[in-house]
Formats: sequence, C-alpha cells, structure tokens
Amino acid sequence: MEEVLTRLPEVEACEEFKDGMEEVLRRLPKVEACEEFKEGVATTDVQVGDLVWVRIFRPQLEGKKPVVLYAHGGAYCFGQPNMYPFHAFCASMCWLSNSIWVSLSYRLGPVHRLPAAFDDAALAFKWLILQAKQQLSHPWLTSELADFSNFFFAGESAGASIVLKVARDTAAAIDLLDLGPLCLKGLLLVDPGFHSEEKRGMMVDQDLHIQVEKLYDMVLPEGETLDYAPVNPLHVNAPPLESLAVYPHIFISIADKDFRYNMTMRFYELVRGFCPDVQLYVTPGRSHVFHIFDPLCPEAERLRIRLANFIQAWTAS
Repeated sequence: MEEVLTRLPEVEACEEFKDGMEEVLRRLPKVEACEEFKEGVATTDVQVGDLVWVRIFRPQLEGKKPVVLYAHGGAYCFGQPNMYPFHAFCASMCWLSNSIWVSLSYRLGPVHRLPAAFDDAALAFKWLILQAKQQLSHPWLTSELADFSNFFFAGESAGASIVLKVARDTAAAIDLLDLGPLCLKGLLLVDPGFHSEEKRGMMVDQDLHIQVEKLYDMVLPEGETLDYAPVNPLHVNAPPLESLAVYPHIFISIADKDFRYNMTMRFYELVRGFCPDVQLYVTPGRSHVFHIFDPLCPEAERLRIRLANFIQAWTAS
C-alpha cells in the first residue's frame, strides 16, 4: 500500500490544500495527460462533445478492465479532470482497483447553470455506450482492453449528484435503452452533495471555509431552490428512488463532520430497502471531501482501499 501512497508526492509540497478553497483555486496545480505509463497508469484526454471532454486513466496491468465513469466535485462551479487533486485521486483509484477510469469535464456554473452538468454526463455515458457497442473505437476502450460488462458510476460531492442523476435516468428508461454489452454493475457515491431549503443557512463546509448555498444559488436553474430534485433527492416532489434497484451494488460513503451527514444517512436507509446490496462507509472525525484535499491522511488511504475493494469484489471474473 505504500506504493499507492507514493503516487501522491506533490501534495506534501502544496500547503494551499489547507488554506481554504479560494486560495486552492488560485494556485491549484494542473497535470498534463501522459500516454506513457507512469507509476503504472497512463492518461489521455478525449473530446466527446463541443464543450465536453474526458480524461481516461488506464492501468498498466494486462487483461480486460472494468470501466468507471467518474464526475469530480466542486459545487458545480469549479474543478477539472486535470486539476491535481482530482487527477491524483483517479490515478490512484485506477491503479488500486485495476480498472479504467473515465473522468468527466463538464460545463460549470455560473456561466452554465444546471442542468448543463447533468446533460454533459449523459453525453459522456452515451459516448461510452457507443464505445461498448464498438460503434466508436477509441484505442483504450476496445473490447480487448475495456470490460464494459462491469461498468460503474462514481463521483464525490456534486459529482456524486451528477452520476446519481444519470444513473437514475438510465434506470428509469432501462427497458427502452440498448446498452449493448454494457452492464450496470454498481454506483459509488462519495460524500454526496445533497442539500435542502430546510438546511439553508447551516450549509457551511468548515474546513474549506465555504458557505455552500451561495455557490448553489449561482448554478441552480432559474426559479429553482435547494429542493431541486437532483440536489435534494429526498424531497417529496423528487422522483422515487426505487428505480435504483437495477443497480446490484451501491457504495455510499460519508464523513461524519459533513453537514450533509443526516441527509446521506436518510438516503442510505431508503435505498437499502429496495436495492440488493448497499454498503455504507462512515469516516469519523473528518469533513466533506477530505480525501481530495488531504489525500495522504490515513483516512483517505482507507477510503480509497474500500472503494477499490468494492469494485474488485463485484467485478465478474
């Protein structure tokens, strides 16, 4: 496991990861894609739409690999697959889980209000379906390298809400969709970015010094509130969650100092009532998305291992 931790050396030299989100965004390092294997992982950037691109993370080990579509967090306002913490997380997960990670660059607010991010994720998913059906043929996603019969959605914070929206829309239309060889194996939601009008005024990420509702007000569709269904899936007017039963395996993690803790626990209790296998992982004493901004801490290491084990456990041989 020490090998995995040494994949994140630059973090130790980046004190801005502890100085508040505004300072992080001003100084956050970017990472260029590299198609040669470095520490067991190669990366490449691919345009999938006019304003949408993905970074593909490919592990060096031989054999067909599961495929994970990942959406980063950032309150729908910031973040890119090439920003160091998101790149490093995907590279580490790619290596740990021995799977292909496809990290989504989606349109950001306030220039592009929701549902732009959801539409971009749906577009990327459709692009992957075409890859699975070999109607498109990226060399890293051929049937010799990518095992689309083991497909997962994954995301943290706002990214978790993004993939949850696409996952629910896909599940609701499952009888009408032709997924080809792509098989929906699981859903991984890390510190989901759930919010509600009921909690307005209490939505502060203490460690990041951000009052989240101010960011969300800039990205919600005109006329919508924090009870907008993709943001508050527990609201009485939100679509039912039962469609998620088509996912055989769901992993939900939450840090217990996250103000979203109670909503996430309610979501977990509801989903476990009709989904075949729902796993909950709680990190004590940590705050929202700690694994992104403090990736060398023991808790982040344990979370990455649990995520990787989840993928490997439910990957068909």
